Amino acid sequence: MCEACSSKALLLPEYCLMRLISMTNTFDLATARAGSRRGWVRVMTLSLVVTGSFLLQGCLTGVWVALVALDTIRSSNITFWPFEQSWVAPQQQDQSSEAVRNSTVTSVAVLPVEGDPEMGTRLAILLQQETSLRVEFPATVAPGISAADPRSAIADDADRSALAIEVTRNLGVDAVLVSRVASSPGQPTHPSDWGRNAEDSRRLYLYLVNHDGQLLWKDELPFTLVKGSTPPLEAPVQIDLGHHVMQHVKELRLDELGYLPKKIS
Repeated sequence: MCEACSSKALLLPEYCLMRLISMTNTFDLATARAGSRRGWVRVMTLSLVVTGSFLLQGCLTGVWVALVALDTIRSSNITFWPFEQSWVAPQQQDQSSEAVRNSTVTSVAVLPVEGDPEMGTRLAILLQQETSLRVEFPATVAPGISAADPRSAIADDADRSALAIEVTRNLGVDAVLVSRVASSPGQPTHPSDWGRNAEDSRRLYLYLVNHDGQLLWKDELPFTLVKGSTPPLEAPVQIDLGHHVMQHVKELRLDELGYLPKKIS
């Protein structure tokens, strides 16, 4: 009997130890599972915050891009196309040095462009920046005669010759640049692809006439005006027009002939 009691007494501590270990393991497992759940919740919360931040940033970026695109769509712009119908007065091979010197242009009056006042300003700035000419851009060319004289809009060499003689005498310049803008024939105005702005095909007619009334150069510059709710930015238009015209001047050798001498840098 005593031996049985002794055996049970020895097994009791071992049993208690095993239960304690089992309870400890169970508690650790539950704690681990709870910690795992808390960690998963933290990871998911962090992921949602990061994703939301990216989405918000993307939305803000999208709004910014949309506003820029809308502003671009609303703005007017001009696209210049290759020159057409170019003509340059030929110089005689047997001209004397005095005759060549008299044909050289050192000053020019740029008359306001009939049909497009802004284009006259652009042409005057272009010649001031890109050539060595003294450029006059008068509000009036003579008492009682408007700079945008009706004769400048008429495709008549005699009228332009008379106008050039009068202007050069009054302003003391060697030549006059007479210009006009009109819609290109056969190119009607139509809506753009976006349906917001309208495209208008136009043509700039240029005539350079000297103090004797002789036509030195004439040209036609087609361009497309996309009309929006705001005017075009002048700086890009001026740069584009200057590059376009001066490249053409080089091709026609107008600088070498002395009609539009380039500025020496």
